[in-house]
Amino acid sequence: MSEKPLQTYKNVMEEFVEEEIKYQIAVDKNLAKKASYLNLVEVATFALNRLPCYYASSVEGVERQRRQIKEKRDLKQKISFVVTQAFAAVERDPLRRSTPIIEERQDLIQEAKEVISRLDTQSCRQELSWIVSFIETFLINLKNQALSQEEIIKFYYLLYYYWQEGEEEKKNK
Repeated sequence: MSEKPLQTYKNVMEEFVEEEIKYQIAVDKNLAKKASYLNLVEVATFALNRLPCYYASSVEGVERQRRQIKEKRDLKQKISFVVTQAFAAVERDPLRRSTPIIEERQDLIQEAKEVISRLDTQSCRQELSWIVSFIETFLINLKNQALSQEEIIKFYYLLYYYWQEGEEEKKNK
């Protein structure tokens, strides 16, 4: 059974904001120097929250939205103005605490669940269930920055050790 690819949607305005951010950095030497310590994602977010959305769910829709934005001269000027404001706002408070949102990979989680569901024996599932719980807890702690660098390194070596042990066991069978 073939899986249908997931259709998605896109805010075409994001492209124009990203282009404007790059353009302003390229033409303004002072801004170019500051860009290395400014969070450009926050600059984009600030600007996007002050501009209209232009969503599309197809290639044709994306092209149509791009044309509409390009044809509206006042909108292009507004994008430029709002991005300038965004740089000023983010620059004003560069030390403000900001924990980034990390995109969750639901597709990987779903794939892992499918692999586990295909396991033949109940005992094997029970044996592996703690791994899923452990990894999930680890990833949550990692996401929340609740782990030290030392704990992350220990975890890496622990996984490496058990992986190697499993490989050796396969060879001996």
